[in-house]
Amino acid sequence: MGVFTHESQETSVIPPARLFKAFILDSDNLIQKVLPQAIKSTEIIEGNGGPGTIKKITFGEASKFKYAKHRIDALDPENCTYTFSVIEGDALTDMESLSTEIKCVASPDGGSIMKSTTKYQPKGDFQLKEEHIQAAIEKATGLFKAVEAYLVAHPDLYKPPMLSYSKCSIDNSNRIITRHMGTSAIPPARLFKAFILDGDNLIPKVVPQAVKSVERIEGNGGPGTIRKITFGEGSKYKYGKHRIDVMDPEHYTCCFSVIEGDGLSDNIENISTETKIVASPDGGSIVKRTSKYQTKGDFQLTEEHFQGGKERATMIFKGIETYLVAHPDLYN
Repeated sequence: MGVFTHESQETSVIPPARLFKAFILDSDNLIQKVLPQAIKSTEIIEGNGGPGTIKKITFGEASKFKYAKHRIDALDPENCTYTFSVIEGDALTDMESLSTEIKCVASPDGGSIMKSTTKYQPKGDFQLKEEHIQAAIEKATGLFKAVEAYLVAHPDLYKPPMLSYSKCSIDNSNRIITRHMGTSAIPPARLFKAFILDGDNLIPKVVPQAVKSVERIEGNGGPGTIRKITFGEGSKYKYGKHRIDVMDPEHYTCCFSVIEGDGLSDNIENISTETKIVASPDGGSIVKRTSKYQTKGDFQLTEEHFQGGKERATMIFKGIETYLVAHPDLYN
């Protein structure tokens, strides 16, 4: 008999990197925790978790099989791809070989599409029936849904690390430029919609200690719009007026200038900030924030001046991200 190939896919609200980390990289621990009736235990017999590793899976009471040994053939966390072969066990009674490739890709809504391709090589004249394939699909779907439900219920687990850096420089106009970068598991379109387009409403709701209220004084939200931000009790400033200079939802870019407020002291002429959100390889976002300070005379800005703004921006950003993870159906 020849090789039978079966392809299937599942969709999830969880971004690829986080789903792959839980469902593949930590599956030996997580799956038996969330679905012990399907998998009782997983033991590494040989290897360190990479290609060539051999694992023994002992199935739970809900399975008609007792155990299987898997060999990892390929593991590519960067591209969220995993391939394994079943090399021993009662699932191979009528099979010469059985191998599966799993690949997680980003979906347009910021979640994932998990694609699975399984190849069956039957022994002799054994006829592989649809019921055999369907049973395997149902088991895999059960595992997938259990892991997804666990991730939705525990939004802080298995998240990609939050990376950040700050740089400071001086340009040809003697302006001081600070650059900050952070990463998020939320895809660009969704993050921009919440963080920028609906920030006037959402930010005071999720981080009132940073921003108490935002009032639109002039304009419709596009370039030229002027907003009054009243800061919360956690800020050393009382208020600021911002003018939107650029609003580009297509390229996830927003620029604004501070035109009034106690953030503009006698020593600072103006402050402008650009926020740009770009896609990261794991399906999330990279948030780039560039601020330019024009000082008066010989006044020297110190790290203390930047730190307050940086801490407030980080607080707001993390508050929005946490809110979006906890409410996966919003801002899609």
